[in-house]
Amino acid sequence: MKTNKVVLTKWLPSEGEYIEIDWPKVQKTIGREHLEWLLRQSKSQCQLMLERNDMHCTLVADFYDERLLTCYHLMWAK
Repeated sequence: MKTNKVVLTKWLPSEGEYIEIDWPKVQKTIGREHLEWLLRQSKSQCQLMLERNDMHCTLVADFYDERLLTCYHLMWAK
């Protein structure tokens, strides 16, 4: 299944072992309505994913449905 990722926000993790998502900061960065819309979508069509490499943590929306991705871009284009 082909997926399409949209980067929502990126940050440098703290030195701790656990990665915590600062949801109030995510809301402030992308907007509350934007985040709530993403969270309301069916998990079979879209999921929020946390990716980490050596330097950064990245919160992405992973879309599995092309129509929903198109709708997303129309609603939340920057």
